[in-house]
Amino acid sequence: MKFEPGIESFFAANHPRGRSRVAVVTNFTGRDRHGVHLVRRLAEDSRFELKRIFTPEHGFDSDAPDGEHVADSSHSELKVEIVSLYGTMKKPAPEYLRDLDMLIYDIQDVGVRFYTYISTLRNVMESADEAGVNFAVLDRPDVLGGVIVEGPMLEPQLKSFVGHLPVALRYGLTPGELALWWKKEAGLQIEVKVYECQHYRCPTAFSGLGFPWFKPSPSMPDTATAAFYPGTCLFEGTELAEGRGTSDPFRNLGAPWVDGQAWANCLKPLLPENILVKATSFTPEFGKCAGEQCNGINLNSLTSNIDNAVYVGVAALYALMQTHPGQVSFAGRPGLSEPFIDYLAGTSLIRKGLLVGEKPSDILTNACGGTDLFREKRKEFFLYPRG
Repeated sequence: MKFEPGIESFFAANHPRGRSRVAVVTNFTGRDRHGVHLVRRLAEDSRFELKRIFTPEHGFDSDAPDGEHVADSSHSELKVEIVSLYGTMKKPAPEYLRDLDMLIYDIQDVGVRFYTYISTLRNVMESADEAGVNFAVLDRPDVLGGVIVEGPMLEPQLKSFVGHLPVALRYGLTPGELALWWKKEAGLQIEVKVYECQHYRCPTAFSGLGFPWFKPSPSMPDTATAAFYPGTCLFEGTELAEGRGTSDPFRNLGAPWVDGQAWANCLKPLLPENILVKATSFTPEFGKCAGEQCNGINLNSLTSNIDNAVYVGVAALYALMQTHPGQVSFAGRPGLSEPFIDYLAGTSLIRKGLLVGEKPSDILTNACGGTDLFREKRKEFFLYPRG
């Protein structure tokens, strides 16, 4: 029996009589197995009237650069307005919801707290609750497997758009399961209906689903990238290039001044057996160090899922700092009072542990208080078999 994402369950379901006025929160990934987009299927279905499209970071086509504000626009063929939730507005204003019967969310996520689509999910759920509009999630798989939970919980003082939900860094839930968890956690009153994936269990490698990978953002070209992302995205909090603008984003790490071989030699004995590291050089086409030759490392995995991806990222930072003492700095960002890595990690303990030379395993032991409790509590919201 073939896997089907929630978009198929939604259109196969019986909906109330009459034409429902709907808006969607989606991007390039909101497609069925044939590549037909949700908005087109809604426009061609007489049960629905598509009023508007909301889009998260990277925009409707998932191609805007990281962190760049996206302007409002219009769907050129359907003549439906596209309202950006990554520009002057990050949460739908009440006037955008007053004419709706249902708000529909359909985005392929990657299961990591700082991937900002779940920040948008929280915002649109709260806006729907305030407006009294029914909310539907067309569920999609957890690319990271939906079983492993790892990394620090979010400390309240480090809440930001890259840390908007109080979950573990890698939280082990599908978008639909996460929405049900947040409904209860936040005490939302609206109906939250999850249209489940069919013939799906966790963990299933995405490649085993027989379903196309639709790129959710410019630097997430494949699931191999997503597997490393929970750990190596921490390099966004340094001045090193994290591989954006190369063939291996979040697997190529480096800078012009790095000794890649020394770094690789130090890191190799710290890594699990399924993770491979080698020295490399690369020149990013965009992002940090664009147009400059960077020296550094390339990471690869012998398995589709990585059980300890956060550890791999912290170990890579540790080995870099051991081989380049005093050369690694943790950059800030405008409007944020602490170094950016703290907002990504959800805690300052990773940065502080690295600065005093603590071992990666000890750093994570100290930084992950509360993660075990979250790991257990989330089980109440499972929609799919685990194991």
